[in-house]
Amino acid sequence: MESPRLQVAGIAFTAVLAAVGAAAVVGGLGYGAVDDAGLVGPGFMPIFAGGLMLIFALIDIMQRVRHTVVANRDAKLALDTSSFEALEHELEDETKLDVDIFGRSQRFRNRQLVAVIGILVVTLLLVNVLGFILAFGLMLVAIAVLVERRAWLSSVIVSVVALAAAYLIFGVFLRVPLPQGLLGIL
Repeated sequence: MESPRLQVAGIAFTAVLAAVGAAAVVGGLGYGAVDDAGLVGPGFMPIFAGGLMLIFALIDIMQRVRHTVVANRDAKLALDTSSFEALEHELEDETKLDVDIFGRSQRFRNRQLVAVIGILVVTLLLVNVLGFILAFGLMLVAIAVLVERRAWLSSVIVSVVALAAAYLIFGVFLRVPLPQGLLGIL
């Protein structure tokens, strides 16, 4: 169970994210989501991304508040029905187990984060050589296979689908010119 200070900090951080999302929506409305010709305008992406950020942040705040209420109720029940020593033992056992629901320790998660940041830096360097689509595809496969330890075939399939979606959204629908790199492919 998180300490009350961490619970409040988590809710406050998520509230800041909700405010940033709301500000993006308001800013995007100023640019216009649709232009005079009925095409996607410059404000579409800020409205869309900010709206998603706002919605997910509000959902997270509601879940955190609900979790806090349930945890406080359970703590009161535990204090009413068990001794303080048994509760201390239970809390000590929980802190010894520093693994997430996937069985990863904090140290392992930290190594994964460093690996993802390294792969992202390499991807940014490769964009100028290979172009956005190929560099992004290699990044997705590398993260799936090297970091997440997924199978090659499923990683490639998911990457191709993600690349197709990114190309359709940015290249076709929004008409954003994607970097083609030195090779000029895609």
